[in-house]
Amino acid sequence: MKQVITQHGWGLDQSFWDDYKVEFQKNGWHWQDNERGYFSKNINQSKWIKNNLNNQIKMILCHSLGFHLIQENLLDEASHIVFINSFNNFLPSTKKRNLIYRSLKRMEKKIMLFEAEVMLKEFIYRSFLPNNMTINFQNIFYKNLGGLNNNLLLNDLKKLYTDKNSLKSFEKNCDVIVINSKNDLILDQDSSFNFIELLNKTLTKKPTVIELENQGHCLANLNFYQIIKRTLHNNYEK
Repeated sequence: MKQVITQHGWGLDQSFWDDYKVEFQKNGWHWQDNERGYFSKNINQSKWIKNNLNNQIKMILCHSLGFHLIQENLLDEASHIVFINSFNNFLPSTKKRNLIYRSLKRMEKKIMLFEAEVMLKEFIYRSFLPNNMTINFQNIFYKNLGGLNNNLLLNDLKKLYTDKNSLKSFEKNCDVIVINSKNDLILDQDSSFNFIELLNKTLTKKPTVIELENQGHCLANLNFYQIIKRTLHNNYEK
C-alpha cells in the first residue's frame, strides 16, 4: 500500500496540493491532506491507515513551514519524507537575517491592523514567481480570502522568526527527499543549505537533494508525481 499525507505551509490551505494529487491517485496512492485552518476551514489532522502489508510506503509531503506544523507521530511512522522548500530555521545566519526579520514584522503588523488579505495576496503572488499561480489554486485562494483566521495566521507567522536549536523528531532511518527551487523569493538559500546540512548530520541515510530550475517557493507547471516516481526508482536501484 502506498500512502501520502501532506502538510501545507503558512498562508495556504489543502487546495495547494490539488494539482499534485491527481497523478498519485490515478496510480493507486491513498492521499490525505492536513488542513491548518487559515481560511476558517475545519482543521484536519490525518492518520496513517493501519494494515499488515510489508514494504508499504508512508510518505509525507511538507511544504515550507509545513514541517513545523505536522504532527510528530506522523513523522515517526513515515517511511519517506519529502521536504519542498523547507527549513529548520527560516531566518538565515547571514547579513540578510535582520532584513528578513523586519519584513516578517511588517507582515505581522498588517495582520494586527486587519490588512491580512492584501498582504497575503502579495505574499502568494511572490511565492509562485517566476511562474503564475495555477488557475485551480487561484480560484480557490481568492474565494477563501474572505474568511481569514487572523489569530492563527499571526501565531504561525511568529514561528518563522523563532530559532530552533535542534531538528524536529522523526524516524532517522527514513528516506528523505529535499526539493529546493532555484528561484525561491521567499526562502533564503542560506536557510535551505543549513537545513540540508542538519539533515546530513542527523539522518542515517543521506537525503536526496533535487534542485528545480525556473521554480519559486510554490511549485507550478511540472509533473510532481514523475519527479517522485523517478527519485524512488533511482534510490531503489542504488
